[in-house]
This record gives sequence, structure tokens and C-alpha cells, in this order.
Amino acid sequence: MLFSIHLPRFARTCLLLCGIAMPGVAAAGNADTAQSGPTQQAVQKVLYGGHTRRDYYTELLQLALSYANGQTYELQASGLDLPKQRAFDLMNAHQGIDVLFGSVSRERLARYRGVPFPILRGYNGWRVALINRHSPDILRGIHSKQHLSRLSAGQFLTWSDTQILRHNGLLVATSSDANGLYGMLQRGRIDYFPLSVLEIAEELHKHPNPDLMIDPHLLLVYPTATWFYVAKDNQALAAALLQGLQQAERDGSFDKLFQRYFGAALQHLQLEQRSRITLENPLLPADVTVK
Repeated sequence: MLFSIHLPRFARTCLLLCGIAMPGVAAAGNADTAQSGPTQQAVQKVLYGGHTRRDYYTELLQLALSYANGQTYELQASGLDLPKQRAFDLMNAHQGIDVLFGSVSRERLARYRGVPFPILRGYNGWRVALINRHSPDILRGIHSKQHLSRLSAGQFLTWSDTQILRHNGLLVATSSDANGLYGMLQRGRIDYFPLSVLEIAEELHKHPNPDLMIDPHLLLVYPTATWFYVAKDNQALAAALLQGLQQAERDGSFDKLFQRYFGAALQHLQLEQRSRITLENPLLPADVTVK
């Protein structure tokens, strides 16, 4: 999924689109010239995929770039709605996108420059399932992968989760239509549909269905990290983002932003009261920190 960056560079673009003036914050990409007092200062535009929006990722980018010293970043939506792999390739070729986010894998690290900071604190690998309301206890008493393998999970065809679940011996039915998975669950073609604890409540809200509910019993956990990515040769932007993210972590502003977006949802899921099954992630390099 593409994200909008609402940071100095991204942030500035977003604000400019809304007709709001704001002191410059720097980025790395296409250089413009902006007035900064009596002297002129180069402004680096940072383009993110999709259209202008405000969400966790754009605010985090804005926060990280706000710590930049000696450079002004201007966040701007690219206006490009593309499949994720196509967006990554355009980013690497410097064709309209400067930064994306995604899970960490050996393949991505070989092709693109990752910013080694776990922006979701590892929670993207914590999975709770949507289930059919007519079978509310289908995951109750499930304590092992062997027990879970008797049931069928639903996943989107190209999601990395599909590979991870299958690697752990679990039965997975896939669909090339993400929205179709909700219908599969409603019709009983799959038994459960695991989603990130950070997104499951929002997803159910976006796909309201009286036959679906959030399972209250099981938590699946596999190690994963979600990073920002830039083009392989864009070392300057990667360094600026990493420095800003680390400073935001040190001064507590990163945690405040994370809690504002996800704290209530995590608390509502009562994760500590669930049965927990740990899965292996064959896609994650062994030296990557997930939290």
C-alpha cells in the first residue's frame, strides 16, 4: 500500500496544497529554491506515492524530517496510485517517488536502501483474525501450529504473509481481490482472516459486515520490521530520515505519535489475554531489529 508523507518536505507540500504557509523543512530529491531570510536556501522535494493525505506515516515522515539541520525538506504527494512493486521500481529510478514504506526482506534490502528503524515497533507481525460471527469460538483452544493447520486462513495472493503462513505449515487460501476475502469469510470458504493488530479494527470498519467479527481468543506473532525505503543511491535522504527518527525516539515524540494512532486499538484487543502462537519468518534477515 502506498503512503503519503506529511513531513517537512512532504509536510510542506501537503500544507502548500492546502494553502497554508509553513517554515521549510528539508528533504532529498528534486531541488527548488526558496527564500530563507536574506539568503536563498535550497529546498529538496520529497515525493511520496498516492495523493495528499494525513496518516501515521505522513506524520512520522514530517516528524523525522523536522529534525533536519541545514536542509529544507518539502513533502509532496506524487499523485501516483500504483501497485507496490511498480512504485518501488519507480522510486529506485527517481521517477516521481522518493520514499515508500514496507516490510523488511532480503530481496528489498538488496534492491533498495532501507532506513533501519522499525516504524511500527514490530507490531505488523502481530496478527489477530477476523472470523465469521456464526462461529465465534472457532479459534478458541488453539495453542499450536498443528491445531491451527486444520483450519483455512485467507490472504491476498501477493502479500508476504501468505509465504510466512505457508512456511509454518498453515493452510492458506488466496485471492487476487483483497475485498473478496471478506466475502470468502462470510460464505465459509475460509475459517479466519488474520490481519495486523494495528489495522484490523479499521479494516472491519471499512468493510462493515454483520456476519464478521474480531476473534477474541488467538494472537499470531512472527518477527517482522517495517521500514521507510528510498532509492538505492539516495544516501542523503536515508541518513536524514534515520537521524530524525532516532532523535524522535530519544525525545519521546515518536512514542507519543505511535500511541496517538494505535494505543487505544492495541488496548482494546486485550492481547495479553490471548493464546499466543509464534511463527517463523523466513523472509526476515537475521540481523534486523524488529522493535
